[in-house]
Amino acid sequence: MKKTAEGLPVIRRPVTGFAGNIKKTAYLPWWYFRSRILGQKRPLQTVLFVTDYCNLHCKHCMEEGHRGSRMKPYEEIRKELAWSYRMGSRFVDFEGGEPTLWRDCEGRGLNDLYRLAKEEGFWSCTLTTNGQRPFGDTLADSVWVSVDGYGKYHDRIRGRGTFAKLDKNIRESGHPALSIAMAVNNRNKDSVGRLIRYAKENPAVRQIAFNFHTPFPGTESLMMDREEQNRVIDRIIAYKKRGYPVMNSVSGLQIMKKRGFPKDCWIANYILIDGRKLPNCPGSLMGVCDDCGFSMAGEMYSVLRMKPDTILAGLRLRM
Repeated sequence: MKKTAEGLPVIRRPVTGFAGNIKKTAYLPWWYFRSRILGQKRPLQTVLFVTDYCNLHCKHCMEEGHRGSRMKPYEEIRKELAWSYRMGSRFVDFEGGEPTLWRDCEGRGLNDLYRLAKEEGFWSCTLTTNGQRPFGDTLADSVWVSVDGYGKYHDRIRGRGTFAKLDKNIRESGHPALSIAMAVNNRNKDSVGRLIRYAKENPAVRQIAFNFHTPFPGTESLMMDREEQNRVIDRIIAYKKRGYPVMNSVSGLQIMKKRGFPKDCWIANYILIDGRKLPNCPGSLMGVCDDCGFSMAGEMYSVLRMKPDTILAGLRLRM
């Protein structure tokens, strides 16, 4: 890290206002040119795991995901953010476990990590939460609440009463950029339409995004067969074309129908709870890429192939 003459760390303050927008607008095509034309695979987004503690025991999570063994130290996170920024990343998502549980020995909380990321120069920060704790005071630029179906469908996956609690916290949060995300599996697939309507009817919700269950070890039984998944995708596309607030692009959803399509997941780098730095999704370590259900893989594929609807969806989401 660069230091001043007095030996203090140099804080890279984000450029804001008109100059900041010009800088960001110029950076994105330059990133695309380096990535697509020059073949320089540099991340644009960082997914940084800050704790593996969680306050739920979800059926789609691997057993080791319930271990709860570590709160990553603040100084370690500082170094990881600085490294990711140097690699080219400009957006950061803090993940868990449940990231709102993160604390360090000096009493810092998650908002201190958002401040740290902005000081490092990141353009925006995202909170991904299960919504079981109030989050109205978050400094995150955007919030994603994981909702695995409407009402009882969600509770089947995450536990009795969890939907009512997250619904209350969503409505009371007051966050201007709050969205929900559903991971569709064979237990909640019948709730897709109702949850899309919930997203449209709830004034606190900006949009809804969909993923599909990825068969991580021990969770294979939740995966839908390919034909059923494709029918669900068609249903989601139909809702989107009718004006419902589905974040996924049609191009991104269409590619998700194809098993084993080429992955460009290097667009996001991952830093695991044990400090390992991965150039792409951890699913690559577990051999599940062919059956990947993370729709961001489809969005990344479509962005690099200049699909206009995907590019516009990305800009609306991040900028």
